[in-house]
Amino acid sequence: MRIAHHSEHDPSLAWLGALLHSTDSAYPIGGFAHSGGLEGLTGLGRITSAEHLSEFLRHEITDTLQFVDLPLLYHSWLAATAQDEQSLVELDQLGEAARFGAEPRQASRRLGAQRWSLFNKLHGASLPPADSEWISALDAVIPHRHLCTVAGIEAAVLGVPAAAAMMAMAHQAVMMVAQASLKLIRVGQTSVQTLVAEMAMRFPEMVLGAMQIDLADIGTCLPRYDIGTAWHETAPARMFLS
Repeated sequence: MRIAHHSEHDPSLAWLGALLHSTDSAYPIGGFAHSGGLEGLTGLGRITSAEHLSEFLRHEITDTLQFVDLPLLYHSWLAATAQDEQSLVELDQLGEAARFGAEPRQASRRLGAQRWSLFNKLHGASLPPADSEWISALDAVIPHRHLCTVAGIEAAVLGVPAAAAMMAMAHQAVMMVAQASLKLIRVGQTSVQTLVAEMAMRFPEMVLGAMQIDLADIGTCLPRYDIGTAWHETAPARMFLS
């Protein structure tokens, strides 16, 4: 099986093109229709400046990545590499349970479903027959298709190292918030990109930490974030889906 021949330490760069493609802002999974919870907190008046945005990235976004999304992606990569269908089902269910607010759950499902659809359309025909059969069987049993689960499966099948896939997801999460901030608060492009660069320096440590997290410890306690996303559900007007 092709996916069994790759490891997260594979020096080959054959996987890089597919990863760059899926990370590009033009990749149509709908990520920039979401604010990552930022709009709810701006609506409540809790984020109004670049300093507030930096705090949001270093706290809520970092914690969600390190203690939910990245470990789930990593464990999904491991399970997909072993073609462990039952573990993938359980990981996808854990991705559902680990999100307190309805909007973060729906956003993760929506983005994951679109990425799964694109993965099958773009790569399905080029997969070895055994991998294609396994993906088809998996398609029938994955309950929610959360983004982290799908990203882990996709990375394993395409031979993308786990750490690289995790770095890409962290980058996408930060860029989603960064792009939304330009529309929601008074902040300039340079300030935003400075914050993105500062966050990128933290990604390696976040990835290593996420790889050490046991499944029983996945989850966060972020009351401000949860209140903001709950408020956003019934906001009288909004620019973003979540």
